[in-house]
Amino acid sequence: MSQGFRRGEAAEAALLLAPLLVLLLVFILVPVLANFAFSFTDYDGLSSPVFAGLRNFIHLFKDPSFAASLRNVGVLCLYIPVGLFVPLLLAAMLREGVAGWKIYRAIFYLPQMLGITILGVLFQILLRDNGPVNALFDGLGLGFLSQRWIMSTGLAIHTTAFLLVVWLKIGFGLIFFLSSMNGVSESLYEAARLDGAGWWRIFFNITIPSIRSAIEFWIVFLFIEVFARTFGFIYTLTYGGPGYSTYTMEFGVYFNAFKNYQLGYASAWSVVLFFMCALVALLQVVIKRREE
Repeated sequence: MSQGFRRGEAAEAALLLAPLLVLLLVFILVPVLANFAFSFTDYDGLSSPVFAGLRNFIHLFKDPSFAASLRNVGVLCLYIPVGLFVPLLLAAMLREGVAGWKIYRAIFYLPQMLGITILGVLFQILLRDNGPVNALFDGLGLGFLSQRWIMSTGLAIHTTAFLLVVWLKIGFGLIFFLSSMNGVSESLYEAARLDGAGWWRIFFNITIPSIRSAIEFWIVFLFIEVFARTFGFIYTLTYGGPGYSTYTMEFGVYFNAFKNYQLGYASAWSVVLFFMCALVALLQVVIKRREE
């Protein structure tokens, strides 16, 4: 009787999961496998693919735009510690019950609601050479602060990195860390205060260790965002320029596929990007298992 009941449960579970599995197969697994196959071909999206062996990958590592994309992704990654610390610190401060903390939480989360494409267009207007930001500095007599924020080959990637990795993620990170901190026992904070611990000591010795898993998840999340979620913002803010100064791997996939019509070559970019994201996820799994 129990064995028949378990079989019935397994059949019901399989039936419920079947639609999801079909969707995953059709829209994720099949495209991923097709992308791997196309990466070994010359393919323009119209004519039939022609097998090219490793030619796309050889060309990839000689391509100056690919080298620039790796360099730019590296710069974006350098801002990840800031993208972690800022929302973590704000969440810890708001958790203390700052007056009007719900209003602050809503203000910080507002950019998350506007959407990355809208914000890219907005900052493209605000940060242009003759835009409102530079005009404000000039009007206040602070003209020395005026910069070519998104038109300088040296400054554009740093402007993009700060906005994309730090500023745009503050709202979501704030909500995420606040919810994580709510699971920390209040008795730990009370005991620390009785021992005379100050705010910073409590923050580093109790808050951070207590939500370590959430912090690790956020770091991996930011890495994945840097590798594979930058296109919409860069497309509307800088379009990868000036030159290759904000050209990322994700933007390179788009440009080679839909501007140069080299879908086979773009697939090779995608394969490298896939393995970079997979490596980050694998490192998280390895670290987690060692901790356990």
